[in-house]
Amino acid sequence: MVTRLELAVDAQELASEQRALLDLIDKLQFAQLDNVKLPQIVVVGDQSAGKSSVLEAITGTPFPRDAGACTRFATEIRLRRAPQPSITVSVIPDRNKTFAEQERLRQFGGTVNTSMPFEQLMRSAVDLIAPKNIPGRFAARDILVVEKRGPDMPLLTLVDLPGLVRNANNDQSLEDIKTIEALSDRYMKSSRTIILAVVGGNSDYVQAPILTKARHFDPNGSRTIGVLTKPDLTESIGLEDKFIDLVKNKDKRNDFKLGWYVLLNPGPREPGQPWPSAEERRRGEAAFFNRGKWSTLPPSVCGANALMRQLSTQLQQHIGKHVHILRKQIQKALDDCDTELKSLGDAKDTPEEMRTELVELFSASKELVIPAVYGFYKNPPKKNFFRVTADPRGTPAQNLRARATEENDRFSMRIRAHGRKFGFAAAPSHTPGESPGDGMKRDFVSQEVEMLLRQIRGSEFPMDPKPRAVYMLFQSYSEYWPKLAQEHKDNLGVVCNEFLGELIDYAWPKRMREPLRRHFLELQMKALMAKAQHELDLLTQDMNLEVQPYDPEYEERLRSWHAKVSNDGATFSEAEEVLEKMLIYYELAAKTFIRNIITQVVERHLLQGMYSIFDSVEVLRLGNEVIEAIAAENKETRDRRQTLRVQKKAIEEAKEICATLAMRKELRAYAEDATDVEDTSDDEESKPEGTTATPKQRHTSSTSRPSRRARPSSIEETPPPQPSARGPEPATDPRYPQQPAGAPTPTPTSYALSRAEIPSNSDNTVNDSYTTSRAPQQAPPPPPPPRPGKVRTDEDGHAQSQAAYSPVPPRSSTRANVPSGSPPEQYYTTAYASNNPYVSADAAEFEAMRRQAKRMSSRG
Repeated sequence: MVTRLELAVDAQELASEQRALLDLIDKLQFAQLDNVKLPQIVVVGDQSAGKSSVLEAITGTPFPRDAGACTRFATEIRLRRAPQPSITVSVIPDRNKTFAEQERLRQFGGTVNTSMPFEQLMRSAVDLIAPKNIPGRFAARDILVVEKRGPDMPLLTLVDLPGLVRNANNDQSLEDIKTIEALSDRYMKSSRTIILAVVGGNSDYVQAPILTKARHFDPNGSRTIGVLTKPDLTESIGLEDKFIDLVKNKDKRNDFKLGWYVLLNPGPREPGQPWPSAEERRRGEAAFFNRGKWSTLPPSVCGANALMRQLSTQLQQHIGKHVHILRKQIQKALDDCDTELKSLGDAKDTPEEMRTELVELFSASKELVIPAVYGFYKNPPKKNFFRVTADPRGTPAQNLRARATEENDRFSMRIRAHGRKFGFAAAPSHTPGESPGDGMKRDFVSQEVEMLLRQIRGSEFPMDPKPRAVYMLFQSYSEYWPKLAQEHKDNLGVVCNEFLGELIDYAWPKRMREPLRRHFLELQMKALMAKAQHELDLLTQDMNLEVQPYDPEYEERLRSWHAKVSNDGATFSEAEEVLEKMLIYYELAAKTFIRNIITQVVERHLLQGMYSIFDSVEVLRLGNEVIEAIAAENKETRDRRQTLRVQKKAIEEAKEICATLAMRKELRAYAEDATDVEDTSDDEESKPEGTTATPKQRHTSSTSRPSRRARPSSIEETPPPQPSARGPEPATDPRYPQQPAGAPTPTPTSYALSRAEIPSNSDNTVNDSYTTSRAPQQAPPPPPPPRPGKVRTDEDGHAQSQAAYSPVPPRSSTRANVPSGSPPEQYYTTAYASNNPYVSADAAEFEAMRRQAKRMSSRG
């Protein structure tokens, strides 16, 4: 028998769990995360629907009508339990405001007492958040928080939204009406929002805009609770029967799966008349709903207490359903917050502190430059600058050496393919016959080379060679080299700048990136590019030097050409020989030029120059004005850092609460059954949610099996046997198929099965394939259904139907109906032939009984 102490312990544990769920939502609401949609209940309705009266009935506190608290912005109402009653008012500021504005709003608040009435505190909050005569006062995204504590308070949190207005008036313009609509839509369209739609009985609900909105955002009615107020006025407009049918969910157009509730609003009060107490309100509602047509409504939908119980239950269920998704989103929000805080860096006030920070950043940057220049791309500890997978868009800018190598290969190919002024080359010694360029060469010899040789004649004797002719032809033939080399140097400058951009964006605080480029990096890169340009100019000037080739390959290729011409029986002129010498020299010089450009321009000044950029000694040479220009932060950065720190603290607290909740057995099982998907888009339409048992119902079903508190006597007489050390026995049963190696193990989903959930065969016996193992380690896969026509024989050799054989032993109470000494098969059959009332016991008990019967059979 369950004792009062055990009931008190259970109630305390449930209340603790509910408080943790609500604390989680409070922390997330305070953090105001864009990518986390909160499971919450929002109160919406027309301005004249009696929404304020609903809140007063729930909280037991009258909200001042003239203060306009519920018509300006969202108001979060928190009800919590505490030994002493209290009411506090505070503000959650819009996170898009400056830190100073947020701090001003956070500092507002106080506790209601004799010197500070609730009405006065509410007026002050309204004037602070949405002062009069200020444009956009209805667009405020700040949240007013009213928290009421007391020993009898339900555990509940509601978000009250501004009342929907149909027509503009002196206090609300057409633009204000649109703003209120947008604010309501933003809350209602999230599939994690339970809509508390308030409708007044003073006018036909067909015209109520809130019901149209509820049907739009919740077409299946799976997350809407309807509330009817002012039921005493329905008779005067001739719609009493219609409203009663609405509350009974007989209006298919407004059929809400979470039900309708009806509240009686207190009548108008005289000036100075006190607000009716909760007991007075309860008596008034009881008297009204016990007479006339309203007495036909079930008591479970009448009155403020019934509504509070439903709201509290639904909110806990709703939050618990989304805990597993919230946990992932909270972690992502924390990661994003950490990333942004890291990008802002730490605040430094003096030039010395800033210089020290720059030294640290220079050192960290150089750690990334070294692997990029050398080309091994290994990330330093706790860094992830270099990719570990291929980039489908091409070589990433972080891989500086690979990018430079690609450009070097491209430069080498361009020199070889497009470096010639004319489209012919030296004759290959290994290819017999005439090549396609031979005709062009003959024309060039006759039109260019012979004319040049005539024009540069000097005091040499006729037929003597003219040594400058080869150099002059080479300088003309390689005319494109300087241009190609200049483009290559410029391309490498772009590659280096792109690398530095990636490096700065990764390793440096956001506020420093642009000042660092402007005051330091641009100057450094200009110096490196100037040195590279100077080196390039020297190399292009060297092309005019008349230095003969010292490469043995030159003589070998020239002799090979002479031999080829002689073997062909032809002769060559002086002009043809001069041209061939120049072409051989060109190809040898091209190799040297390519290597010199890559080595002396690219490597020496650009790639190796990356090391010197982030030399920590350079920081010591910078003046204080440059240090401050780079490292000093503006007011916006300081405010943003402070805001993020406050937000991070709230996220961390929410993460801790969520992790604790997600590990609780009841919530974990409940979350696994949830059909909702992550709702991260503001534009996402509401999705119908599957109906699932509440945590309380789930707890009841899980404890419906015999427990240590309440166990049937039949179970106590036959305790389940302990599992064998060899593992679950069904795995060795020939009727069970063996599980393939590496296959996933089926997990038992429930221990409690009703009679309707256990399929039966034609003989009204329970099929063994539906039993579920209690073994916590590994559950055997369900056996296949018996094949038609398959029979087994008993010990006397008589054929026996497979369906008539069920390995489920009876309870001890049926043992007297079985003859002593009967074989196990007859024992089971006799038990079921006598209509054993225990055949609907849960599957886990079936398995335990089957094991016990098997051991009995083996011993017999």
